[in-house]
Amino acid sequence: MSAAGGGRLPGQLHSGRYQPSSIVLAASFGASLLFMLLVALSLLTAQFNADHQPALPWFPIPVLAVVFAVAWWCDRRWEIGLRTPCRAPISLIAAFAIASNIAAHAVWVLEKAWKGVTYSAPSGPDDVTLFFSVTYWVAISVALSTSSEVCFRGIMQTQLSRHLSIGLAVAIVITFNTFAHPWETLWLRFFGVLAILAAWGWLREIGGSLRACIVTHIAAVMIGDVIFWLTGPVDFGGFSSLHNSIVAGIGLLALGLSVFLSGRIVSYAKRPG
Repeated sequence: MSAAGGGRLPGQLHSGRYQPSSIVLAASFGASLLFMLLVALSLLTAQFNADHQPALPWFPIPVLAVVFAVAWWCDRRWEIGLRTPCRAPISLIAAFAIASNIAAHAVWVLEKAWKGVTYSAPSGPDDVTLFFSVTYWVAISVALSTSSEVCFRGIMQTQLSRHLSIGLAVAIVITFNTFAHPWETLWLRFFGVLAILAAWGWLREIGGSLRACIVTHIAAVMIGDVIFWLTGPVDFGGFSSLHNSIVAGIGLLALGLSVFLSGRIVSYAKRPG
């Protein structure tokens, strides 16, 4: 049984009511639908708050309450990994998360350079106070990152990895998660998104705990935003061959380190006791 496959649909193993194909379809489309609903709830509630009380950001209370309640319920219902301990020391899991994200973001940068993209950090609602904007950034980053991990690497990957090879399970999760992004900007970062989601999917598989994925997702989003707020819009299309070579070199080094750390984590998880 794979590390991410610790959960089960109620009655699946005991009564045999559910066919593997039905579980795969239900987990894939059901988790995707749940994610879209949580995203819509989060963004629409925040926008309603911004339109009517732009100086008083109350929306995090209902939004985060719903997201955390859904996560809690799903974990009790399907054991999606929130209560699963990490299968290796936190320092080793964190090192892999950092290295694999650097490698994946190198792909993200090189794709933007290839496609001549100018990128700036996303912004929140217009005509609101600074306090509202900061609150929006923190709350929406937490809500959407948590929703994504619960639905895709929690519900979907947990169920799929019990009935499919881990490679196929992660590939399906990556596909659904990729196309859950806004399509109007997806094609400018398509391969970068695939790389990032592959890193998070493998982190879920070898690390065991969904909490590590949630923390990694939130950190990646917020650190990326801060970097681009500080630098301002970046014209990746203006990168020289030297710049791209440096990014590629860093990415390859990070990838090699990720492979090494992945092996260490898997070996540690196989130790008796």
